[in-house]
Amino acid sequence: MPDAPATLHLLAPAKVNLFLEVLGRRPDGYHELRMFLVPVSLFDELVLECLEEPGRIEVVSTGNAHVESGERNLCYRAARFYFERAALAGGIRIGVAKRIPVGAGLGGGSSDAATTLLGLEALFGVPLSPQDRRDAAFHVGADVPFFLARAAAWVEGVGEIVRPIPPFAPLWLVIVHPGVFLSTAAVFSRFTMGLTTPGQPPRISHLRFQGFVESLRNDLEPAARSLEPLVGDALESLMAAGSPGVLMSGSGSAAFGLFPDEERAQEAASCVAKRSEAAGWRIEVVHTLAPGSSPAYA
Repeated sequence: MPDAPATLHLLAPAKVNLFLEVLGRRPDGYHELRMFLVPVSLFDELVLECLEEPGRIEVVSTGNAHVESGERNLCYRAARFYFERAALAGGIRIGVAKRIPVGAGLGGGSSDAATTLLGLEALFGVPLSPQDRRDAAFHVGADVPFFLARAAAWVEGVGEIVRPIPPFAPLWLVIVHPGVFLSTAAVFSRFTMGLTTPGQPPRISHLRFQGFVESLRNDLEPAARSLEPLVGDALESLMAAGSPGVLMSGSGSAAFGLFPDEERAQEAASCVAKRSEAAGWRIEVVHTLAPGSSPAYA
C-alpha cells in the first residue's frame, strides 16, 4: 500500500444522453446501443480511505434511501473488480454521498463505480488495462467505461466501446427530475423496435449548440412516457420554458433542455420551477464538463 495519499475526496459527475439509438437485441440478452454521452456538472461525492485489513471492502451510502450500502452497492462491485484485476489484496472504505437522482437515466451509480476505480488506481498505483476497462461494462455497470474515459464520447455495444470526441464549447442544460423512479429493465421491456425508425450512422454536423440540438434522439423515450406520464410533463415544461431542444436522458425519468447560455438556462429553470411548484420536481442548471475535468477532487 502506498504511503500517500491514504484518503481521496472525489466528485463523480452525472451524464446525459444527447443521442440514444437501440440497434437490436444481442444473443446474450443485452441490447446493442449507439449513444452520445456527455458528463455534466451535477455530482455525487465519494470518500475513499485505505484500510489496513487486506481484502476488506466497506461501502456506506447516504443521501438516498433507495441506494443500498454494502455488497449491493455498485462501488463495492467496482472495488472487488479492481482488486481482482489488479491482483491486489488491498482494503478500502468508500463513503458515497448521493446527490444525483436515482432511477433517472443520469448514470449516478455507474459514475460512482467508475470514480471508485479511478480513485483506487490513484491510491494503489496499479492502473487497469484497456481491456479491463472495457470489461467493466459487463462486470460492474454499462456506463462505467464511458465515465472512465472522462470526456464526451460516442458509446456503442453494451457500453464497452467508447470513442471520445474533440473538446467543444460548454453546453448549458436544465435537468428536470419529476420525482419518479424508472427501472431500466422495465423501460427496455416496454420498448418495441417498431416504435422507432432506423437511424443514419451517428453524426453531428458541427460541435456547436445548434448541431447538438438538431441531433437529439432517444429511442427509449416513448416507452418511458407510456410507463410514467410525468416524463412527458417534464419534457413539455422545458419546451414551454423556451428550450430549442428537449430530450429524456437514458432510460429516464429525468428530462433536460438545451440552452445557448447560462442566463437563459437560469431563466428557464425559474419558469419550470413556478409551473411545477406543487409537484416538488427537482430542477438543476448544469453545464457539460471539459475532457479530463472529472472526477474532480472535492
